[in-house]
Amino acid sequence: MKKLFKTIAIALVATVVTFNANADDKKIAYRESKLNVGMYEAGVAKSLILNVMVTKNDDAKARVKLMDAEGNTIYTETISKKAGSHKLSLDMSNAPKGKYYLEIVNGASILTKEINREADSLKY
Repeated sequence: MKKLFKTIAIALVATVVTFNANADDKKIAYRESKLNVGMYEAGVAKSLILNVMVTKNDDAKARVKLMDAEGNTIYTETISKKAGSHKLSLDMSNAPKGKYYLEIVNGASILTKEINREADSLKY
């Protein structure tokens, strides 16, 4: 009976150590993420004005760039080192229908979001 108890105890300790190691790995990967982006249409849906909220957690400049499907830059903005978060509004009402890409670069972190400009709405 003692041998069975020791075997179960060792198995339980090994399981707990394994789960804790995996949880720590996920926490580290999450903490290393330096860039978060939220997008929503201003006011009501189908406004064709896209609000973008960029949050960064380091002291590096960030660059926001809107490009068309061919890679041509339509809009660019730089977020200062000191700003932890920044909100910008992109008026897409005069842009032709098609695909656009929003690229945010913050040091080694690059985040690209696809935006589809349709007749009277934006999909992202």
